[in-house]
Amino acid sequence: MTTDAMLIDCDGHILEPPSLWQDYIDPGFREKAPRMLYTEQGGEVFWVSDDFSLGDGVKTLGAGGTFSASDTAPDIKLMELDASSPKWVEGVAGGFDPTKRLVDMDRDEIDQTFLYPTLGLFLDLVSDVPQAAANYRAYNRWLADYCSAAPDRLFGVGALPLQSVETAIEELRHCVKTLGFKAIFLRPNPYNGRPLHHPDFHPLWAEAQELDCAIAIHGRETSAQRVGSGPCQSLPPRLRLPNCARKSTRSTKACIAC
Repeated sequence: MTTDAMLIDCDGHILEPPSLWQDYIDPGFREKAPRMLYTEQGGEVFWVSDDFSLGDGVKTLGAGGTFSASDTAPDIKLMELDASSPKWVEGVAGGFDPTKRLVDMDRDEIDQTFLYPTLGLFLDLVSDVPQAAANYRAYNRWLADYCSAAPDRLFGVGALPLQSVETAIEELRHCVKTLGFKAIFLRPNPYNGRPLHHPDFHPLWAEAQELDCAIAIHGRETSAQRVGSGPCQSLPPRLRLPNCARKSTRSTKACIAC
């Protein structure tokens, strides 16, 4: 580093190994756990639940893992993807492997990073509460293992199952007390018809404050329609995603590193 100031990446993303949920979830929930499926056409589908899957089975999902600041990263145009495009597992190696991520961080002169999911951003689309809680617990377990490679540089931002406030509070406590996370993140869209400012969520905010745990709001491109309800419904449609997801996400996550 050329200065004494620390450079902190407040919005780093991991890449989930295809077998993450099969490997880390409690056995009783393995049958309905998220997983990567491979089609006869050569495409990939990330199955989240009976109600939602990511991908059309014709294209691969590798583009989500190949975006990188590296000079050698391929120039992939999303609209040109097909079965011959990079597979998910061909994404940036540091997304899967923390030791390789540390090499990337050293190259970019990044001292510390706060880490969010990629495929895990879709876990909120599971409606079954016990299954959702198990999915999140499995992801957080894996993330803690990933960060254990360099706990002074890699900081996991835990994910919570807001399908139920009670289970979210339970997972919050697990993230902080057991896994040692300093922050958790939430999706900006309503849960069960309740926006994040709904009084039902007040116990969660109180618990996070009691635990001295920072909260980040992380948007997702494909959630534009859902983001457009609740706290964002008063904005013009063309402004809902940038203002409610991107702008607030950056400012909120910047507070984590302060």
